Amino acid sequence: MPRIPYVYMNEGESDVADRIRSRRADGKLLELDAMLLNAPQIADGYNALLRAVRMESVVPDALKELVILRVAALNSAAFEWIHHEPIGRKAGLSTTELATIRDTSRACSSGSTSTLSPLYAAALVYTDYITRSIRVPQDVFDNLRAQLGSDQQMVEVTVTAATYNMVSRVLVALDISDKANTEVPSVDIEPVD
Repeated sequence: MPRIPYVYMNEGESDVADRIRSRRADGKLLELDAMLLNAPQIADGYNALLRAVRMESVVPDALKELVILRVAALNSAAFEWIHHEPIGRKAGLSTTELATIRDTSRACSSGSTSTLSPLYAAALVYTDYITRSIRVPQDVFDNLRAQLGSDQQMVEVTVTAATYNMVSRVLVALDISDKANTEVPSVDIEPVD
């Protein structure tokens, strides 16, 4: 059960809530938004950061969603996974790629990600280090930077991972949508004949 009551506001009742609605595809507040509206200034800053990460980044959507979904899987943030898996699929992540992203038993090593492209494997390993230990070994950093070929994208991938680590911690700590103790859904891969 959510640890703090949600604060839903009607359109026109709060500039902050209306700015959040404008970022949402369907214009409706999520439970996460309603939780954050308990602290309007935080909700407004949070919304601005998420807008920049999600809508103003030059990182390709599939790569961005890989990072977000990996953070969700590593941090057992079912709400985050449930909301982003369809976005990841729409962005082009395959079921096999999603299963690899979801498999948190894999160690932080490039060899454990053979079902992913070199770029996706590098991003997954990088995200693992940011999420699990914060410190990223130089070779892991250099590998992703070489794959991306852009300092801007390197910063944006890093900030995406950091931002969604924040998101997952808010979701789980406040038990938003009663999902704090829910397992991240598995990805079923259909056998190939």
